[in-house]
Amino acid sequence: MVSLTTRQRDILKILLDSSKPVRTRDLAEEIQLTPRQVNYSMKGIRSWLNSKDVTLTSIPGVGVMLECPPEQHHVLVEELASTDSIQLVLSPQQRQQLISFLLLIKTEPVLLTHIALILKVSRSTVLSDLEQIENWFDEWEISIERKQNYGLSLTGTEKQRQQVLLALIWGKCPFCPSIFEVSYQKGLTFTLAEDTQNIPIIKEVNDFVCLFDMKKVFNKVIFIEDYLGGRFTDEAVLYLALVFSVLLARIKMNRHIEISDQEVEKFRKMQEWKAAEKLARNLDRNEIDNWQPGDIAYMVMHILSSPLLENWNGDLDRAGRYKELFAELLNAINDLYKFEGLKDDPTLRDGIINYLIPIFNQHSYQLWFPKANVDISTVNGYQAELSLSGQLLDSVFRYTSIILDEEDKQMLVAFIRAAYIRLRSYQFSNVLLVCPSGMATAQLLTARLRTRFPHLGKLTVVSFRELDDERVANADLIITLMPLSKEIARGKPIIQVSPQLSQSDIEAITSFLG
Repeated sequence: MVSLTTRQRDILKILLDSSKPVRTRDLAEEIQLTPRQVNYSMKGIRSWLNSKDVTLTSIPGVGVMLECPPEQHHVLVEELASTDSIQLVLSPQQRQQLISFLLLIKTEPVLLTHIALILKVSRSTVLSDLEQIENWFDEWEISIERKQNYGLSLTGTEKQRQQVLLALIWGKCPFCPSIFEVSYQKGLTFTLAEDTQNIPIIKEVNDFVCLFDMKKVFNKVIFIEDYLGGRFTDEAVLYLALVFSVLLARIKMNRHIEISDQEVEKFRKMQEWKAAEKLARNLDRNEIDNWQPGDIAYMVMHILSSPLLENWNGDLDRAGRYKELFAELLNAINDLYKFEGLKDDPTLRDGIINYLIPIFNQHSYQLWFPKANVDISTVNGYQAELSLSGQLLDSVFRYTSIILDEEDKQMLVAFIRAAYIRLRSYQFSNVLLVCPSGMATAQLLTARLRTRFPHLGKLTVVSFRELDDERVANADLIITLMPLSKEIARGKPIIQVSPQLSQSDIEAITSFLG
């Protein structure tokens, strides 16, 4: 029997669903591979198809397609859907992710022969995979212990295990492409889940993933924001949902985070502790009696280490013991532009503090967090800001002994440049604010625009019915709460926003002004 990898099977399904040639680039994009990986998979696909007397035709510059009569096409679809008619094999990267996952979630040692059996590969193949995995685990200060007739087990704490699991699920491991997908729409998706009947190790991993509903947890994380009266960044909410999902699954397996009594007592005095306790009760009422203080403290650590868009209610000074550091950073930024009041700008101050304090906490609590998914590709053109940002990183190291990386440097450039764009004066004599929803909405948006962009220019509020040719002709910029056609705008720049003036709205206006 000619075997197929899961990757080859997925490529074949796309080709069978298409009535015309499919470009390699489109295949790669749909199944999240590189074009090179798709081309590498084609050799095995051709061999499998040849055994079925089906031809895979490649047309240079056009794409690839299957040539077979309708009845044969139907047979191929049925064979790919059957668990008995084809033999599926995993790619090395898929195997390495699955083995890593298995070792991280197992509460008992795992025999090497068991791994080979449930993967349907040889012992030597597993040993080769383990060598790659050990190199990655070393970076996390976790090692694999081998004992004859006993099996493989991991050294390290439960906290370390969960941190590595989070990075693995988030896709930050050397064995790419990831077999997991995390999104707001679907929560956590295990991309191999449909093959639980084909390969036993996939079932073991899928059983763990089924211990929680990340999408449900995601909706409950927002409870923390409501309780504390602030806002995390969108990506922070998504990551916290994954953190709490994995924590809940491990508690169900009677695995708990160990935190010192001294640190637990410190956290108990914080408002974040009460929020974490309430969230724990909401996550799974059947498991709440199994939660231990270390589990709650672990949640508090992540709440304190997550980037914020807005401070918690009553949290007037997040700088805390870093107050002198942030004063030094803001003074240095003020000296670059020599803007009156730049060092006292609350938006700049809160932005930098809300970005750096979580990083300081991540280092303090030894937590892994994904980097912000923000496009900062344009910052390399701001040489003065880049130079200043390097100085700011030196100041951070002097105060905290924390070495920030290049991405942090670029994020600081983005904060600095955004403050300059916000606070400099513009030559807009008339900015039209088109609001179809009533005066209250217009007043709300006007107030937020003046807070965020105090020197934008004169704001004139008009309804859609009042938007005549003369008003448009006299406008330098149109900010609207409703879609406007190009014909109405007559070439004038248009930015559509929401009444709340969301972060994406602010970024759109900043980008335009920059």
